[in-house]
Amino acid sequence: MHERLINFRKAKGISQKEMAEKIAMEQTTYSRKERGISPITDNEWERFAKALDVNIEEIREEKNFSMKNENCTFHENSIGNQYVNIPEQMMEMLMKYNKMLESEVERLKVLIGEK
Repeated sequence: MHERLINFRKAKGISQKEMAEKIAMEQTTYSRKERGISPITDNEWERFAKALDVNIEEIREEKNFSMKNENCTFHENSIGNQYVNIPEQMMEMLMKYNKMLESEVERLKVLIGEK
């Protein structure tokens, strides 16, 4: 989804700064959303589409990600390992978010003097 947003913005010849101004958002905030670091709300998708003068469906190519628990022989009271397939894109997003949270925890520890 984010690649489509970037491609449409660039195709219209709009910089991130100009886009952020059009939708009344800080450029740094817009950049994080465009790169997939921060989530994009439905309202924001609508604002992006309006600013780019396109239908929301054109920039927001939704993909249904789901975790599959195929061939599972466990019941609700079972104990053991269950393996699921998680799409690579989702794992990358989770890893980025986890790294950001770890950095923030370390920053806050320094701020309150724990280190």
